[in-house]
Amino acid sequence: MITNSWLHPDLEKRNSATHGGGIFARADIRKGERLAIFGGKIMPIDDMYELPVEMQGYTMQIEERLVIGPASLVPEDTDFFNHSCDPNSGFKGQVFLVAMRDISADEEITFDYAMTVSASVGSDMVFCMECACGCPECRKTITEDDWKLPGLRVRYKGYFSQYIQEKIESLDRDNFGERVRGEAIISEKKKAGLLVR
Repeated sequence: MITNSWLHPDLEKRNSATHGGGIFARADIRKGERLAIFGGKIMPIDDMYELPVEMQGYTMQIEERLVIGPASLVPEDTDFFNHSCDPNSGFKGQVFLVAMRDISADEEITFDYAMTVSASVGSDMVFCMECACGCPECRKTITEDDWKLPGLRVRYKGYFSQYIQEKIESLDRDNFGERVRGEAIISEKKKAGLLVR
């Protein structure tokens, strides 16, 4: 069967205790191994509304205004990677999913949707979902702004989708500039004896 995506040969779709269908390891996987390459139809995010309702959940944001959507009306195995607030995989680039740590056989392969989802300027599309991953770190609600959470930015550094990583780096540069300007102002006030506590 011809597919638009690639799935590591040691992975397979199975029933998931928390999500219905999911992707599981058939054998041990080492940290850094490529798990999947996502493909499909690239479309503006607002075109998701043109997909049949049952297919809208099989899209993945790859840029602020773009998603990869299904190329047909039949989901591929790569459409069944689930979210977890304690994931074992993350992204290299826009469409490569890799193991963030060693993964044991029979373990479900998950990624945190914060790695790929952000607000889409100019769109009325808003991403928000209830989380039932069940892990101790569960955020309960997953939003398009979760990539901004400081703890996640540290934890997933190097595993965000490229466009999210670029947003983080831009935000960090802006925050650094603000901090430097603020320190310079304080320093000048100290020299002038104007610093009040």
